[in-house]
Amino acid sequence: MTQPVHNPPEKPEQTPVELADFAIIASGDPAEILKQQAKRLRKALASRKMTVSHTGSLELLAQSHGFRDWNTAIAMTRKREPVRIADLGIGKRFAGSYLGHAVCGQIRGVTRTPVGGVYRIEVHLDQPVDVVTSERFSALRQRIASRINEDCEPVLANGTRGPGLSVDLLL
Repeated sequence: MTQPVHNPPEKPEQTPVELADFAIIASGDPAEILKQQAKRLRKALASRKMTVSHTGSLELLAQSHGFRDWNTAIAMTRKREPVRIADLGIGKRFAGSYLGHAVCGQIRGVTRTPVGGVYRIEVHLDQPVDVVTSERFSALRQRIASRINEDCEPVLANGTRGPGLSVDLLL
């Protein structure tokens, strides 16, 4: 009696990692790492007969990492030093997050509240965000007022950490 022959599944074609990739990883430049990932994504899609432009692959990669778009991803990867309340000012552009959404926008106002270390920030977002998780309706917000602490993290009215807007980077 003969045994059935099992052919191992075909492995996807592996492309050798270039030395430049190792140099980028060793340098720790996250923006360059993302660019290399986008390049590999584009090649992988092309091998499956799916044509994506260079810009399209950058956008897809950014969204796969949870960012709204490529510009937001790059801004967040270039974040080096934490933003403090003293860095904020009317008209300054920022990147951050609001209720789990990556956002970019412009600061319209920053005021001190009666609670020590708590500030009220008003911003205008470049793109509105949906603040509702329901599939039945949406509630888009583009103008936001929120409370933040001196480290630009979201807080509740009493100063304890909570949901809201965080300012992670000034653009």
